[in-house]
Amino acid sequence: MVVRCLFLARRCGSYPPKLPIPYRHKLGQRKFLIFFQACGIIRMVHLLRQSSSQFSAMSGLYINTAANSLASMHQLQRTAANIQTTMTQLSTGLRINSGKDDPAGLIASELMRAEITATNAAIKNAERANLMMNVAESGMRQISNLLNEAKGLAVESANTGAMSPAQIEANQLQMNEILNSIDRFSSTTNWLGKPLLDGSFSASNGGATFQIGPQVVANQQVNVGIESTRTANVGSSMGTLADLRSGGAAALATNPALADTILSSAISQIATQRGSIGATQKYTLDASIAYLQDSLVQSTAANALISNTDFALAASNLMRDQILLRTGMNTLGISNQNAAYASSLLR
Repeated sequence: MVVRCLFLARRCGSYPPKLPIPYRHKLGQRKFLIFFQACGIIRMVHLLRQSSSQFSAMSGLYINTAANSLASMHQLQRTAANIQTTMTQLSTGLRINSGKDDPAGLIASELMRAEITATNAAIKNAERANLMMNVAESGMRQISNLLNEAKGLAVESANTGAMSPAQIEANQLQMNEILNSIDRFSSTTNWLGKPLLDGSFSASNGGATFQIGPQVVANQQVNVGIESTRTANVGSSMGTLADLRSGGAAALATNPALADTILSSAISQIATQRGSIGATQKYTLDASIAYLQDSLVQSTAANALISNTDFALAASNLMRDQILLRTGMNTLGISNQNAAYASSLLR
């Protein structure tokens, strides 16, 4: 198609080209644009031929120094270098492949890449923290269910007028098993081998610190305290869940009213912890993830604008440079003929 356009452009013999309207419709818009460029290239070749002849006429014929040939050769080298650069951009998909391509753009792109990497890491940190909090909340949910069962046993055991001592003792056995299960959940609920509900992450022990921002600074970290849910640490000022065991001060056969008071306080404590964890997840972790994901999209788009190849522009430049390369080789050949003219004078 390019060869046909060059042939038509040469027949046209003028620039801007004066091609009849029917031929324009026949070529189509894209082919006509190539034809228009071809006319300009042929016009440039004609001018180079004329300037070469004029230069030779004015400055004489020289063999040791060929200024026209050197100028054509240097332009040819620049065109070939441009083609190589464009081919690299097309093959890698990157406009900046080395510092010399765009020094300022390279600096901006590398800083943006570092920001993108850090943002990705922060998103993963927040998601991992969310998963850890889910595990802790799941353990507390099971403990809450057990405490509600224990509450029912305490209220039932207070009905001494309609319950026999044997029945109350049976309820006490169930209470002991519930308390054992609470201690077991407190010890075995863990994340990557770290217990979550035994007080290891309590506020007094420094809590759990999560890095949820792209920079390691205090305002991009969150600290969460998870208090112990062991029976010895949960209860009220009047006693703990451990007092509800057989023989304890709040055993069902001894003081069911105190047992009920302690259980009500324990249920409230666990529910408050679950609510605090849920608020942290929703308004801190989830909100941070949403913000970081949006920031990541914007940073990635900005970096793409700086460093990625515009394929439409690169393809257009490649076609232009390939045509210039061919015409430059022809021009270099014309310039080299001047030296041959000098030898003809000796015949």
